[in-house]
Amino acid sequence: MKANQLSPFKFLIGNGAISVILFSASLRVGSSFVPSYKQPLESTFLPASARSSQRMTALFSERSPSDNSRDFRAFSEDDGKSDIREEENLLRASEFLLDDDHDDLHDRAVERGSDVRRVRLDRESGTEGKFAKHGDELWTLRADMARLSKELIDSLTEGNRERERSVRSQLLRAEKRDAELVYRLELEAMEKADTEGRADDARHHREEALAARSCVPHLNLEGLWVGKYGSHGYEMINVTYVGDTLIAFKVTGDRNVPKGEITFQTNLVPKDAVGAIKEAEALNPIVLTDAAAKKWGTKQLPRYSGLGQVAEDGFTNKQWMDGQLIIIGEDYFSFAWLPIGHQIFFGRPSAELSLKMLREKGTTAVQASSRPPSVHDDVSVMKEYAARCLEVTTQFIEDDVLEGKTDPFSCIWNGESTEECYFE
Repeated sequence: MKANQLSPFKFLIGNGAISVILFSASLRVGSSFVPSYKQPLESTFLPASARSSQRMTALFSERSPSDNSRDFRAFSEDDGKSDIREEENLLRASEFLLDDDHDDLHDRAVERGSDVRRVRLDRESGTEGKFAKHGDELWTLRADMARLSKELIDSLTEGNRERERSVRSQLLRAEKRDAELVYRLELEAMEKADTEGRADDARHHREEALAARSCVPHLNLEGLWVGKYGSHGYEMINVTYVGDTLIAFKVTGDRNVPKGEITFQTNLVPKDAVGAIKEAEALNPIVLTDAAAKKWGTKQLPRYSGLGQVAEDGFTNKQWMDGQLIIIGEDYFSFAWLPIGHQIFFGRPSAELSLKMLREKGTTAVQASSRPPSVHDDVSVMKEYAARCLEVTTQFIEDDVLEGKTDPFSCIWNGESTEECYFE
């Protein structure tokens, strides 16, 4: 049984320490959820050699909530500085990172966009300014909210009305800057308005909820990511959402979990929100040491319970097991398959890397004798055939460009091994 490769994937940062740290901190298992669209098996398959790890996980789950955010090995101030640079260079060499010039890209998009697009971009820009930025600004805000909540209780106990009004006003202002909290409250208000038949109010709360949701990083991970699946090498996944349930599909696969299958899924419905699984215990964020926080630019790493899929060769004996999604930043996250001690670190691929991986692994080998699909074939067969035709056409275009042809787009491969082509 493998999650593609059972040996833990080690981060290069801090002499491998960050992998051990993130995984150790994630061993406190939350309740597994069962998405309605796909029901994982209840039992978790584990080979005999890994059952001791499962028992260890159960012991971690008995810890008190105050313990689960401190499962960190202490960093020294100079621990892993050179390794961080090495990891950054590796990621850039692997074309994980997008260009940093986001402002220019945004400006060009606005210039050539329609009026509707321009209005939407302006609205999104204004929305982002309303909320605390993800990271230390948000953690400081939440610490202030906790302090104000305690002060409010004290003022109510003392009967100090003037202090109560002052603290309540400060607390309300602070709450409006927490995007995740606003999202949860607006969802609840929308549900209440809808139940009471107040359609206009429900529509307003829905718009406010969506605006707040757009500023919650773990609810905006859509798109392509690349991670190293052990000996299988780098693989690409596509993250999408069903409601607030994150689902990661394999774009490129391997002999254990092939492309098109779910590699992991995580329920991210806000705690206490309408429709949330209330019995599922929220996991405390991972609290970093000062040295580690300086390196990562944040004091805490949020994490969420989920399920990871594993399988034996040929996608046989497939099973779901407890896992955790760890948000390292806007550009990175990891997922840990807890019982088997397996963790994968994901980063955003560049457009060049995406095309390269899709070309090498995304489609099956082109067969000159492949029969073009008929109208009676399944749509998946048609899609696969079209993808293979596009792949070969791209190769022809590249060859034509190298040969100096004036019109490299003059020929489209149509599935026949001949010198003839369309649009010649």
